[in-house]
Amino acid sequence: MKHFKATIQNQTFYLLPEKVIFWEEQKALILSDLHIGKASHFRKAGVPISSHIHVNEFFVLDAIIEEFNPDKILFVGDLFHSDHNQEWDLFYNWSHHYDDLEMILIKGNHDILPDSLYRNSRLRVVDLLQIDNIEFTHERNELSEYYNISGHIHPSVSMVGSGKQSLKLPCYLFREDHAFLPAFGHFTGMAKIKPSKKDNIFVVAENEIIHVS
Repeated sequence: MKHFKATIQNQTFYLLPEKVIFWEEQKALILSDLHIGKASHFRKAGVPISSHIHVNEFFVLDAIIEEFNPDKILFVGDLFHSDHNQEWDLFYNWSHHYDDLEMILIKGNHDILPDSLYRNSRLRVVDLLQIDNIEFTHERNELSEYYNISGHIHPSVSMVGSGKQSLKLPCYLFREDHAFLPAFGHFTGMAKIKPSKKDNIFVVAENEIIHVS
């Protein structure tokens, strides 16, 4: 996998094609919008989606943790999709394989599980998280005094090939005072953004990151 090294607010971020950031100075992984449990939510509605989609996402995280050896993971909201179901147990069991790894959930609009479940897990749950001059919220905080990093919108852009074919791809979007993360979950959908000339866009294209400015 080809990482892209970016400097944001004098901090070193490695943007990964797995839609995860490694923050070097904090030894932290940053990711957003896993929506664990969405497969079960659709099965209840009669759509046959296997829970293996989430198991594979945990395998991806395992590989990233092994490569970067982080001290903590920041889940920037919508870790879980809706009500409690068996896929919460998948996350619970996975998280307890990493007893030395701090896990922080910046609560999102879909994170509606009972507080008791969060307390019994390894998660520390907060509404926002400020580290140095960077603030993490699930939805953009337009009033933040700090550089704001959020998720929620699942950003994507359309790339046009030489044959004029168009393909919508997820992306990281960095602006002067805030950034949006791509959705880590593979079953989340994407929202097409309208970038400005000042935006820095990092497109996730298979196994590499393409910088578009």
